[in-house]
Amino acid sequence: MQKQVSALKAPSELFDPELPTSRELMAAICCVATQYALKPSHELAVLASELAHKLTAPEYADTKLIEDIAERLVKQWQVIVSEYGAEDNWLMATHNTLQ
Repeated sequence: MQKQVSALKAPSELFDPELPTSRELMAAICCVATQYALKPSHELAVLASELAHKLTAPEYADTKLIEDIAERLVKQWQVIVSEYGAEDNWLMATHNTLQ
């Protein structure tokens, strides 16, 4: 059963009213991950990371499984996003003209 956001209680900052259930948010993450698999980009990695972070909102914590998946997705996408930063640092360090 999906948790309903109470009208009396303000939703958390992570909650996205355009994606009101964990099922819809997971579908969005899957769509972005599929696009990333087809054509990886920093922008898609950041978007997937942001969506995964939203999944940690208490409104989406339907089950312990969702909570565990959210934590894993956040960690995985953070690693991918940070790898793009590492590539940029490597590029700057190896190209004197860019410094």
